[in-house]
Amino acid sequence: MTPRILIAWALIGLARVTPADELPRPPIGTSVAETRSATSGPTVLVVAGGARRQRFPLHALGQLEAWPLARGRLVTLAIDGSSLPEQLENFADSLDPDWVIRLREDIYYPRTGWDLFGGCLIHEDSRRLNNASDRALKTVNASVAKSANRFRRLSPKKDGRFPVLAMADRIDARGMLLVNAARQNTTPTRPFRASTRIRQHRLMLHALLGHLEMIDGDINADHLVARHERGQRLAVGIYDGPGSGDPMPFVSDLQQGLRRIEGHPLQPVEIRNGALDRFDVVIFPGGMASHQFDALEKTGRRAVQDFVRRGGGYVGICAGAYMAATRPYTWGLGLIDARIVDHDHWARGIGTVTIELSDPGRTLFGNHRGPLDYHYGNGPIFAPARKKELSDYRVLAWYRTAVPGQGGADPAVMVNTPAILSGRYGKGRVLVSSGHSEWSAGIEAFMLRYVEWTGARRASP
Repeated sequence: MTPRILIAWALIGLARVTPADELPRPPIGTSVAETRSATSGPTVLVVAGGARRQRFPLHALGQLEAWPLARGRLVTLAIDGSSLPEQLENFADSLDPDWVIRLREDIYYPRTGWDLFGGCLIHEDSRRLNNASDRALKTVNASVAKSANRFRRLSPKKDGRFPVLAMADRIDARGMLLVNAARQNTTPTRPFRASTRIRQHRLMLHALLGHLEMIDGDINADHLVARHERGQRLAVGIYDGPGSGDPMPFVSDLQQGLRRIEGHPLQPVEIRNGALDRFDVVIFPGGMASHQFDALEKTGRRAVQDFVRRGGGYVGICAGAYMAATRPYTWGLGLIDARIVDHDHWARGIGTVTIELSDPGRTLFGNHRGPLDYHYGNGPIFAPARKKELSDYRVLAWYRTAVPGQGGADPAVMVNTPAILSGRYGKGRVLVSSGHSEWSAGIEAFMLRYVEWTGARRASP
């Protein structure tokens, strides 16, 4: 695990870390956290890490704090390293769990001659374990569209390939290995989205804890952030679905650049299912606004609007900026009093242009004077929409130059129009960036200010 991943997990787990004397001493190079109910019940140890490329199992592990326990005790152990620590069995034996569950990600589904087990729930063949994994399989496979990508049960051979299961057997606990795959079981193979990989583990754990009656039936599996006060930490969701790229650079940059913040990629289905209820800010990144808009469906689009109206923050970048616009733009959510200019020539070009900050922009981003290089990639050209129900937007930066223009686009249309602007929607804050400051040398940190301002950590502009 890289340092940024350990930071992410540690921040996510802040709310439930217990005093050290209430738990056995954890192995060196691990982070341990506990959730305990006042009602007695099973003790479940969930382990992630201890192998290469385990970022997403570790991320899922940190999301378990979102679910209050009805009974029992849940202990999570995040391993910072590519091998299992020698002291793991001593820790587990002292904890005396009823269940030991390991989260793991392999790159592929099983293939002949390869030691890979993606898409498998691995455990001994027993009635109690089978009943538990039946529920987990039913739950996770309901989320899988292609039959080739479905999960299945596998009984382990006693050949040393599953040390955590062997450890569970030695300490008289029930052991289960939940293995997802980084890539799809198709030809040609394609990677799963980050949010899919994280959610698969979360769905299986939700099903298992429900089977053990450790969480109530009304606990939402897509609540992946614990309830918190905004001053304690800032929870940021990054849209990860059709029409977007990789969300994880945003997660890493935010968690390295800001204190007490956590970032999570979000699928459209999670947004439709109420995930935003626990977040402070949502980011819709570059890509294709029409694809993002359609993937959300009516329920998801309403969820985003309601989230901002109630006080949430919205950051839109390029495609996400398009989506904040008002009608008549087909794929606009109407979050900011801005209309799209010359949409017929939306594919006007990609390149570096210059912007200039306004006075409110310098208040938010720092006293940058003169032209700033800014990466542009077919982003929206804005003008006031003058909708009575929306407050006027505030320009934070102006385009001072334009890309040459393709397909008949007139470069002059872009010059002296807003590049970055902010507004209010209900109780929430909206900030949109037509281009990509995060890809622009010298102003990469603007993204941090976007999140701080929409998350109400900054009172101005």
